[in-house]
Amino acid sequence: MDGQGATPQRPDYGLDAPSVVAASGAVAAVGAACVARGVAVRNAPLAWAGALPLALGGFTAAAMAASSFSGKIRLRDRLLDGLGLRGDESVLDLGCGSGLMLLGALGRLPEGRGTGIDVWRTQDQWGSNRASCLRNARALGVTDRLTLVDGDMAELPFPDRSFDLVTASLAIHNLPEAERRARVIREAARVLRPSGRLLIVDIARTEEYEAEARRAGLVDVRRSGRSALVYPPVRVVTARAPEAETG
Repeated sequence: MDGQGATPQRPDYGLDAPSVVAASGAVAAVGAACVARGVAVRNAPLAWAGALPLALGGFTAAAMAASSFSGKIRLRDRLLDGLGLRGDESVLDLGCGSGLMLLGALGRLPEGRGTGIDVWRTQDQWGSNRASCLRNARALGVTDRLTLVDGDMAELPFPDRSFDLVTASLAIHNLPEAERRARVIREAARVLRPSGRLLIVDIARTEEYEAEARRAGLVDVRRSGRSALVYPPVRVVTARAPEAETG
């Protein structure tokens, strides 16, 4: 086989919160069993008792699957397109996982470079590992401009003013301690170049990120309303590092 006519590989950014999806599916299955049994034996209370877990569990599992395989990609594209990137920026993605935000940004930077840092926790995202990120990078043809770092987003191993854009998608809320989450924002501000931008997408704690970004000296700090493209619905925090002082 010479590979002619082969279907190009598409990136796969994984299923978010797989344990939640599995639990929701299990709840829906129990509900379905109760409904089926209630109908079979003509027991209306049993059938109605199963209807609620069937509906709630089924909706949650379906919504999270749709979010993982479509919604989060559509939101990412909308946000990155709105940045008006020049194409030569250097981007850092915090908790890069399988590369959703990192590779999306890198694909818009024909003369730029991308760096991802992660501890690769599969319980937060199915398939979140270095190999899947590299596989997606190969599918998009950007491996020559990509660097992956094993490390803690709250202790960035990069010099001050290293990046034009710092992103994070559905990652920071996984840190249980408020001080560590605050440290992530301070570290992001530290490594931003003058006029560099911060872009965070998350399902929770976004009011903390907004407040900490202001305390870290970032400007034009904004927090959006909720977007239903991702489930649970997310907010977006954006900010900018001050311009370089002149004179």
